[in-house]
Parts: sequence; C-alpha cells; structure tokens
Amino acid sequence: MNGSQFTSAFARAARTLALVSLIAFAACTSVTPTERPSFDVAALEQRARAAVDSGNFAAAADLFTELAASSSGTARIDYLLQAARFAADYGDTALARRRLAEARNGASVAQQRAIAVAGARLDLAEGRPQAALDALAALPQALPEQLQRDAAAVRGQALFRVGRPVDAIRVLIEREVWLTDAESILANQRMIWEGFRALPAPAPAPTTGDVVVDGWLALAPLAGTAGADLRRSLLAWRQTYTTHPAAAGLLADLLAAQRSTAFPRQIALLLPLSSAQRAFALAIRDGFMTAHLKHAGNAAANVRVYDTARLGGTEAYLQAQLDGADFIVGPLARGEVDRVIAQAGFVPTLALNYATNDATLLRGFYQFALAPEDEARAIAAAAIAAGAETAVAFVPSTQRGYEIRDNFRAAFEQAGGTLLDWYGYEPGLRDFSQPTAAILNVTRSRQRYQRLAANLGVAVQFPEARRRQDVDMIFVFADEPTPARLLASQLKFYGAGDIPVYATALVYDAAARVFDTSGQARDSDLNGFIFADTPALLTPDATARDLLDDVRSFWAQRGVDPRFYGMGYDAYGLIEFLYANDGAPWTMRGLSGDLSLDEQGRVRRVLPLAQFRNGRPVALDASSLPPIDARGLTGRR
Repeated sequence: MNGSQFTSAFARAARTLALVSLIAFAACTSVTPTERPSFDVAALEQRARAAVDSGNFAAAADLFTELAASSSGTARIDYLLQAARFAADYGDTALARRRLAEARNGASVAQQRAIAVAGARLDLAEGRPQAALDALAALPQALPEQLQRDAAAVRGQALFRVGRPVDAIRVLIEREVWLTDAESILANQRMIWEGFRALPAPAPAPTTGDVVVDGWLALAPLAGTAGADLRRSLLAWRQTYTTHPAAAGLLADLLAAQRSTAFPRQIALLLPLSSAQRAFALAIRDGFMTAHLKHAGNAAANVRVYDTARLGGTEAYLQAQLDGADFIVGPLARGEVDRVIAQAGFVPTLALNYATNDATLLRGFYQFALAPEDEARAIAAAAIAAGAETAVAFVPSTQRGYEIRDNFRAAFEQAGGTLLDWYGYEPGLRDFSQPTAAILNVTRSRQRYQRLAANLGVAVQFPEARRRQDVDMIFVFADEPTPARLLASQLKFYGAGDIPVYATALVYDAAARVFDTSGQARDSDLNGFIFADTPALLTPDATARDLLDDVRSFWAQRGVDPRFYGMGYDAYGLIEFLYANDGAPWTMRGLSGDLSLDEQGRVRRVLPLAQFRNGRPVALDASSLPPIDARGLTGRR
C-alpha cells in the first residue's frame, strides 16, 4: 500500500469521525436566546461542516473560531473545541493548544473533560505518548459515550507508541463495540494496523488466549509487507482467523488500496470445464477470451482459467487468490457462488450466477447471471405499457419456478397490475389440457352444466365451454420451448388464443436457430408469443453480428446456446466498471442487455422483446405492442 493511498483512505475515515464528533458536540450544546449572536449562525455552521466534509480542516478551524468569537456561554466553548480539533487534524498543534487554552475559561465540567482529551491528543501528536496516557488516567471512567470513544482512540494509539501492543489492542477492540457504522469501524481497525507500524519493538507472539487479540497480534508482522507477499500472508492468516473482525473489513481494504492500475494485471476465470455444464462453460470461456483479445489496451492483463469441476469451487477460488489474481470471474453454479462468499472480500469478484441469500452480499462481490428475473421485469413493464391490468401465470412447480412467479408478481403489481391466478406445472409435463382448463375456469363451466343436468334429471345440451373473461395477459416461465408449444395449442383449443402470452427467453431455442442455415421457419406453433431476450439475438448491433458470425464459423459443432457466449463477452467488459468501482452509477450496453449495478451488487439487465411471427422472432418496441383495448379481450374498458 503506498503512502498517498493510505493518507486518502485515512483522511476519509477521519472526516467521518470528525463529523460524528461535531454532531455530538452540537447535540450537547444548549444556547439560550440571549446567547444567540446577531449574524446567521446556521449558515456559518453549514460552511464549517462543508469544509470538514471536503477535508479542508484549516478552513474548518478558522470557521469554528469565527463562530466562537461571535458566541458566548457553552456554545463558545464547543466552537473552540471544534476549532482545536480541526487545527490538530491539519497539523497545527500550536494553534490547537491556543484554542484549548481559550476554551478553559468558563468551561463546564463536561467541557473541561473534553478539553483534557483533546490535550492528550495533542501530546500524542507532539511525540509524548506517556504524557497523553497520564492525562487520560486523571479522567473519571464515567464519560459521555462520544468522549469515551475519543479518549479510547488516543489511549490505544499512545499504548502502541510506548510498546504495549496487547493493551492497545484491547482498548481499541472495546472501542469498536461502541461504533455502529462501517466506516468508523474500519477507521478503528486501521488504528490497530498503523499501531503495529509505530511499535518501538516487534509485537509479542500471540499467546494471550483471547482469539481476537491473538488474531490481531498474528497480523502485526505483516504490517511491513506489501504486494504479493502481503496477499499470500493475509490469505493464510484468514484461514486461521475466519471469524475475526478484521477479516470482514480491514483485509479487503488493505488489498484494495494496493490497486495501482485501472485494469487488473491478472484475471482468474472459474468455470466447470469438465462437468455436465461443459458446453455452457466453454461458450462463456470463448466469449470471455474473445473480448480479451479484442481489447488491445488490456494486452498486459493475463487470464488464468481454473476448472471448478476438477478443483472444486471454493478450492479454485482460494487458489486463484493465492496465485495473485487481481480480479476473479466465476464460479458458475449457484451453489458454488453461495460457498465462495465465505472466502470473498480480498479480491474483487464477479460471480456468474446469483447467490441464494441476499443477506450474504458484501462489498467487492458482484453477481452477473442470465437471470429470468430480468426477463420477468421486462415482461411486466411491457404488458402494463400495453394496457394489461390482470394476468395469470404458468410456472414450473419448483422453488425456482415460484421465485420467478413472485418476481413477476412483484413487478407487475408494483406497476398497478394484479396477478389473478397461477398454475405450477410438473417439469416434463406433456399434457397441458387440465392446467389450461383450470386456470381459465373452463373446468368450472363444465361442472356447472353437469350439476344442472343432474338437478333437472334430463339431458342438457352442452355448449362450447366459456373461459373466464377477466384475463389481460398470460405469463409463462419455462426452461425449454416444449411447455410453451404445448400450452399454445391448449390455449387455442379453449378459445383463449387471443389473450397475449408473454414468456421468458428459453421458449426460443436460440442454439438451434442460430446454427440453422436452412432458412426455414421453425416456430410457427409459437406465433403470437411475446418473449424477452438478449439484444445480441433480437436487436444485434455490428459487434453482436460479427460475434454471432464467429460463433457460426468456429463453434457450430458445439451447437451451444449463443447467449452464454455473449455472457462471457460481457463478463470481461464488466471488469473495467467493477475493478475500480468508485460508487458512481454506470450503464453498459452489452450483448446480454443494457447492464447496470443495483444496491445488492447484482448486475441487472434491461432487455428487448420480440414476437413470433410466421415462425420467426421479430423485435418489438413500445409502439409495436397493440394496446389491450384494441384486442377487445375483456370488454371492461
């Protein structure tokens, strides 16, 4: 970690702590109407806080001095304390001491104690750690919480300076218990890390019996290392101290601070190359490597591929880190994504699937998937835009099927629609007559006529069964085209062929169609179905067309779904956005969709839609979707 990077990180943490202290002092100040100055205090305080937030501590010290000069009573003392604090922050200890001396005149007991803590901080800054400890020892133990935190920070740093690392660690561990936000906790952990560098002699071996203290002591020898040696040592440390507080915050921050390039030098790609998922894994790998070769500016980057089927997902993930990966892409299987999260935090990672538990997401761990959730959102938005207000759904009777049903329902109902009913069909079902009749209420219609005939005791001619009339659209989630084809025939049989059907991407067999050179239409039985899919297949630009030509030329014998080739290509493109992610929002036009990052670290896709016409998909836009009213489906408008 270079000095400028640490200074920047520590300055951000210092600003956070300073602002917390500022708010705390302001909350404790009681200014009576007679104490209020005639000028605009609020405006000057706002300028002072803005100076603190921007790191301009010299200006902040001047502004708080100005506030003190125009105030009286407890407000004046608090402003002088703040002026002293920020004078110390930019290194002017002489000015800070003058402000503290001014603050002593008229200070309350609580303010005198705050002055004593601030004075101890100045002793420490001036190279007199023992004097700082003596000043703090004279204070009572019962202090306001904010003042306890300030005193503990000074005490912990001073103990390091006098060669008492175990005591220093214990003080700062206790201080961390009082902290609630991640940035303050990280700043506290950095005090311990920097404390190791300030030790006059090496820290003792970890023999206290306290696993947290011993874990910190085991980190002490690493404080003087950097680069690959630091990475390997930190990984080895974490294998022993997996639940240590520093494993969740400080270690990831230390490694992030070492990034000196805009693009990683070494990339690890984790895929199940020797498994039943080999075809998909190869397509992702080939798309990824194609993107790598096309980006001439990243020629210095090295890509290493790891076979998770042979090594195991977690083992491959750990090995990639030990080998010095600056960025990891993968693994692919959802279960492996869940398992590697426990190893994550050191190296920025783009998993190629979604974890099952949102609560486990952490900074620097991103997730990218060809997820039906994105398709369900696109369908819900399009159907609502076309005028749909009600829907029914067909989904597999699996956990995944129910997840997508819930995802569609949430998006559809958030936009003002209502999911009236749904049917969970068994995977592999080949007869959709009963599910279709049930969800359209045709079964109930037949039952009513049967009851009528029984009650009359005579034969009653049974007319064509009437379906329900309150359905504006049908949502279908399927992981292959067959269920949609079977459902299409049943909808027509029951007189519901005029209800718009929206389906997820896999109703379109892209692998068979992209590699088919016969020119024949293949999907006439799906005519009218609307589905969401990737722009590479529905609205390809020049780059997508070139890549699909490459797929046809070089990978035709595999017959793999080209969506995965595009996913690999996009995964490489995402690295540039994620590696040096500064929190700024971004979007990327990819082969898999218009990509952006949500608050959970998941890459979301905005997708185009198409409709099967004459057996072929035809791309749609908002104006291509006829409004529900124009179809005369419900008669409710």
